[in-house]
Amino acid sequence: MGKGILRQIFIDHWDDFVKLYGHKIRKNVLSEVKKMMHCGSIANGYIEYKCPDCENSKKIGF
Repeated sequence: MGKGILRQIFIDHWDDFVKLYGHKIRKNVLSEVKKMMHCGSIANGYIEYKCPDCENSKKIGF
């Protein structure tokens, strides 16, 4: 199972899980899962790589 698949499972189901079991989840776990779910988003900042030959670019989110 790839990292992207696991992240997507959390994105799809985390809110429902928290509604059911939120009172049992430690605050640090809530914080770490939130970070994982937003990892790689360009909204968190990014680095942009540009090809010196063709000027194509790619943004990689933090």
